[in-house]
Amino acid sequence: MVKTKCWATLLPATLLLLAACSNGNTNEPSGSASNAASPSGTASASANDGGSSASGLAPAKLTIVLYGDESDRMKELTKSKFQDIVKQEINAELEFQFLPWSEYGGGKTDLMLSTGEDFAAYTDSNYMAKSVAKGLYADLTPYMDGAAAADMKKTVDDNSFKAFQLSGKQYAVPVGNKPNSAEFYSVLVRQDLLEEVGMSSVSSLAELEQFYEKVHAAHPELIGYAGTDARRMLMYEYTDKNLYWLNDFLAIDESAQDDKIISWFETDEFKAYAGIMREWYEKGIVPKYAATNQPQLTSDWNSGKAMFWAGTAARPFEGAAAISQAVPTAKLVNYFLNRDLPKISRGTYSTAWFVSANAADPERYVMFFNLLQKNQELYDLFAYGIEGEDYTLDANGRMTRTATDELIPDWLMMNKNFMRFDTSVPDDFIATYKAWDDDAIISKAAGFTFDNSPVKNEETKINGVFSEFLTPVSSGFVDFDKNYPKAMEKLKAAGFDKYMAEYQKQFSEWYASQSHSQ
Repeated sequence: MVKTKCWATLLPATLLLLAACSNGNTNEPSGSASNAASPSGTASASANDGGSSASGLAPAKLTIVLYGDESDRMKELTKSKFQDIVKQEINAELEFQFLPWSEYGGGKTDLMLSTGEDFAAYTDSNYMAKSVAKGLYADLTPYMDGAAAADMKKTVDDNSFKAFQLSGKQYAVPVGNKPNSAEFYSVLVRQDLLEEVGMSSVSSLAELEQFYEKVHAAHPELIGYAGTDARRMLMYEYTDKNLYWLNDFLAIDESAQDDKIISWFETDEFKAYAGIMREWYEKGIVPKYAATNQPQLTSDWNSGKAMFWAGTAARPFEGAAAISQAVPTAKLVNYFLNRDLPKISRGTYSTAWFVSANAADPERYVMFFNLLQKNQELYDLFAYGIEGEDYTLDANGRMTRTATDELIPDWLMMNKNFMRFDTSVPDDFIATYKAWDDDAIISKAAGFTFDNSPVKNEETKINGVFSEFLTPVSSGFVDFDKNYPKAMEKLKAAGFDKYMAEYQKQFSEWYASQSHSQ
């Protein structure tokens, strides 16, 4: 196999959570046509044309749901500076409500939607499709081409907006603009351990396993891979296809100019992949406890007790702060194994905001989303706090965080037009990070959303089969030959063929409507 070039992203152990800045916009401004009539009666009065006046806007109240824990500093700023700015810009009273991550995509979020509460939160494309089918999300299309969304249209990629459209209507507003291609297709290596055992890089499965063996001999207390799913990271080893997974069951070949949906578990590639994972489990590269305690893997990675993880453009700095607390000398590098195929991108968004169907003023929510990605000053405020109190900037715009409390989560806000890096980050890292997507291609499935309503019962059943029977096989916890036939029997009995046919039907219809099929 041809050795691939690696995107080595070496960070100092003192790296704080990111933040780098770029003044270049990736898109030209959208047209400034007037909005349709809105609940606030202010189609063009949203003060998002460079000014900060909320003149003409009636008072409104916005409830923004975030997931995770609310920091003390977040509470302080919500009651003070955040409130003042939102009042000044869009004449709205702002309330943040925090829910546990277990309530995302269901749970209390679903309850709030079904009972008609007025709020906004973030979503993914699958949750969006299910919620729109139930009439739970507001249609935000009327507010996309006017002043309400004008600023974020300049700083958020157009493909990201398309990813959250159904039947041409915008049901969620993307947030973030960051390198997203090849998510989990690279291996994120503890470079300090690699160098300690006399190696400089890894570019193949054989070298990755050699890295494990050498480090295991020196540090038997460390685990190898801090995960149980390596199908993307190892793809270049077991197939010539450029596979991109639509979900746990289905994939497409990005190197093929067709609309064929691939049943992942019925491929020769899956058998080859499962064989590698079985070897990893037997060798201890994937620890034995992973079969019953997967959360421990993430904990071990964050505490510096693992050798490698599946990587992304951002993971070297997203996880560096936690690891360096435990291991100050830790350094992280992203590598791709073997084949140099084009990196696939789903879009540059972090997530997307929806507005509940019963919201009194959906347009005002869109105005708030716009504030988050409007300009450097507002981005800094919501992401980092108040300059001089929460952070300082040097002459080059590099940041030193003086407060550690999280505000609106960094991962959610990341926009390469405004993000800032810590003062310790080398210039070459910033250049590499910004260039990560330069040779990427957008997935041919980008923008497609599956409507599961015709096969909802089947989907529920096959998800159960996946958890109980297929995950142990794919993760290498059990022998393939002994367990695979039964797992596939269960999958078929759950209605997988019907599910597959419906997915193919919808995707083919959507694919035929896209310009690339002409």
